[in-house]
Amino acid sequence: MTSTESSRDARVARLHRARAADSATKTARTQSAIRDLLSAGQRISFARVAREADVSTWFVYNTPAIKSAIRNAISDQAQHGREATAMPRPERATPASLHTDLALAREEIQELRRERDALKHRVQLALGAEIDNVAQADLVQRIQDLERQNQVLVRDLAETRARVARLDEEQEQADETIASLRLSLRKALRVVR
Repeated sequence: MTSTESSRDARVARLHRARAADSATKTARTQSAIRDLLSAGQRISFARVAREADVSTWFVYNTPAIKSAIRNAISDQAQHGREATAMPRPERATPASLHTDLALAREEIQELRRERDALKHRVQLALGAEIDNVAQADLVQRIQDLERQNQVLVRDLAETRARVARLDEEQEQADETIASLRLSLRKALRVVR
């Protein structure tokens, strides 16, 4: 092993340790945020936990322990309701508090919209990957089948048009025959009278 390779391996190991430490710090901070929100009687959501813990929503969705803890907290709140251990009960809402609640609600709505858009984008990427994974031979075969079907339909259309033209011509001849028979019948009727 050369000194360059050992130096690179040491850097990679340091990066792995730093990443693991960062992940552990974020996990602890997120679990603390969940506990704080529960004790304050705040509604638990992935976006709110991410915001309170100052981590990304990707982190809370893709860290199994955190995702499980949030789902458990949401489920617990759904079953037992939100109870704050130290949540003060305001006597009456003030315009300032209503304004703050509105601002928080708007912020949460924006976060949910961003989350929805990110999920929509991920679904689009997944669908695009599925389309890309379709074998080219299958696509070529499908195109050839469609071209053959198109040729058959074009031939059928040409035959149908020719048949319509023949029928139009036969109808025209029949109309002429009927007209001449009528004329002959009128002449015969005049002779008989």
